[in-house]
Amino acid sequence: MVKVSVAIPTYNRKEKLRRLLYSLKESTFKDFEIIVVDDASTDGTEEMIKNEFPYVKYIKHSKPTLVAKSRNDAIEASEGDFIFFVDDDNVVEPDTIEKLVKFIETDENVGTVAPVTCYYSLPDKVMYAGAVFSRFMRRTISLYSGFPCKSLEGKVIEVDVFANSYMFRKEAIMKSGLIPWKRIPWNGEDGYLQYKIKKMGFRNVTLGSARVYHDVDPKEGVKRYNEMRLYYAIKSKIIFHRDLDPFSKKITFYFSLPIYISYWLYVVNKAGRGMRGIKAVIQGLVDGIMNPENNRYI
Repeated sequence: MVKVSVAIPTYNRKEKLRRLLYSLKESTFKDFEIIVVDDASTDGTEEMIKNEFPYVKYIKHSKPTLVAKSRNDAIEASEGDFIFFVDDDNVVEPDTIEKLVKFIETDENVGTVAPVTCYYSLPDKVMYAGAVFSRFMRRTISLYSGFPCKSLEGKVIEVDVFANSYMFRKEAIMKSGLIPWKRIPWNGEDGYLQYKIKKMGFRNVTLGSARVYHDVDPKEGVKRYNEMRLYYAIKSKIIFHRDLDPFSKKITFYFSLPIYISYWLYVVNKAGRGMRGIKAVIQGLVDGIMNPENNRYI
């Protein structure tokens, strides 16, 4: 038995995964296992893990299933009291796991605690410190984006959901159940589980003194939205709030859907995705409402 299971979903990012695994070697907290769930990579990830990191618990899918299934598989394979998920394109500060564990152990009401996500290329700039949902539209509002990372030192930030990296209390997951991965396979799948845990009465918080560094281009903006991202941006959002919101908030969310569609069509135009992007948004709307249990690859 170990205190923490570090869970890393991955897909065809061998070099970034290697960098993350080396950063975990520098952790001041040592009582953890590492679980890598590989969603059928074809770039040599399996050979790299077996040759360079033989102590890693490695699980490989025979075909791609998207990330929610990978998260569930990591949870089921974990032995720790806490599960620290971190995406493969991150670097973890040496004392981050230690700080998260110390915090979550002090308050049994904390279901999920996350570090601040800073940019890898701009290490003193906050990318993300968790998010909350607006009251009526249920818009996802990222907190402290653009702030200096060190300005959050000492803060404990109450949030609804996180992305990229976060530590679950395993007991909370056992009470809430796993992610319904066939219905929400990507884009909000982790938030689905976090928000479900919060609705059970647990706290979800971001710890301002803990940090990870996410290797994404801060200038990329809407250009990152290919057809796949556009499809799941709207489909997963609909399923999320239909499943987890009370009736009154469902109604205000549904009334706001035309605004969401208008926004994503604007993103299609800015990203230069043309008719393929428009079709992806419309298909995401239809599938979100009809709720099919299938994984589309757009």
